[in-house]
Order: sequence, then structure tokens, then C-alpha cells
Amino acid sequence: MMKRIQKMLLTRDQEKLRVNDQSGHAFELKYGDLLVGQLNYRDAQWFFEYSELFKSADNMKPIANFPDLHKQYTSKVLWPFFASRIPSLSRKRVLRQVEIKGIDKNDTIGLLKFFGTKTLSNPYTLIPKR
Repeated sequence: MMKRIQKMLLTRDQEKLRVNDQSGHAFELKYGDLLVGQLNYRDAQWFFEYSELFKSADNMKPIANFPDLHKQYTSKVLWPFFASRIPSLSRKRVLRQVEIKGIDKNDTIGLLKFFGTKTLSNPYTLIPKR
């Protein structure tokens, strides 16, 4: 059922996304200076888990898509919480930026590294680690 819900939330552009480089990638999710958690891609799967600092912060609540602070989340598809950071390539200006940078328009990692750091939809920062 969860896979069906995720598929409904994906845009047409996001359905085409894939990972070209299977060597493993890591991103840090931050709220200001606080490390919220780590997003990783390895072995054809995405992983998200909260940092110990975030778990121990009294004034922070978990992200709605990841309600259990102590669970390591796994998925073969990038969660909409992160995928929404990649703008639609049907926008000419966005597509032009991708072409200028030489990013494969279907490469999730490349697009997430280029566009994913900040977004208007949430206050978190996503920082690529390699």
C-alpha cells in the first residue's frame, strides 16, 4: 500500500528518475546547525535515519514522513519528501540549467546534488557529502 501512495505522490518527471552511479552517496539533512539525519543511497536502496543529536533534542519533532526516531527507513524509490526538491524539468529554465551543467535529466543523485540543497517547501537543508 505504501508503494502505491508513493507512486501517486510522484510527478511524471520523478517517475523517470534513476541512479546512474551505484557506488553509494550520502547527504546530511540539517535544520539550521542541527544535524537532523542522514540520507544514503547504496546497494540500489535509499536509507534515512535520524542523528543521535536530533533524537536527543527536546524541542524537535520528527518529520511527518519519518515518524519513528529510532527506525532506519529504507526504500527503492526516493521519498517524496526529498524528491520534491528536484524541480520539474518541463520548466524550460530548469531544463536549460541541467543541460548547461551536463547533468543527465533522469539522474536522481545529480539532480538532488544540484537542486536539492534548499527548497521553499521546507526549512531543512540537504547537503551532499560526496
